[in-house]
Amino acid sequence: MKRKKTFGQIIITAMFIWSALLCHFEASTLREEGDMPNALLYWFFAFTALMGSMRFKIAEFVYWIIRYKNNVKK
Repeated sequence: MKRKKTFGQIIITAMFIWSALLCHFEASTLREEGDMPNALLYWFFAFTALMGSMRFKIAEFVYWIIRYKNNVKK
């Protein structure tokens, strides 16, 4: 399933990446200050933001797995 990339999708993907970077740098600062629980929380937020930026690739992978499983059953 090919998706047509719109300008809005590109902007949202860029904002997910930007958010991940901000969360990573905030987590690094918190770790240096000794606040490890909050740093881990911010790194989790950065990870989920990166997963959000890769949402279309993840969807393609899931569709590929479904197609593969359907072809193996036949």
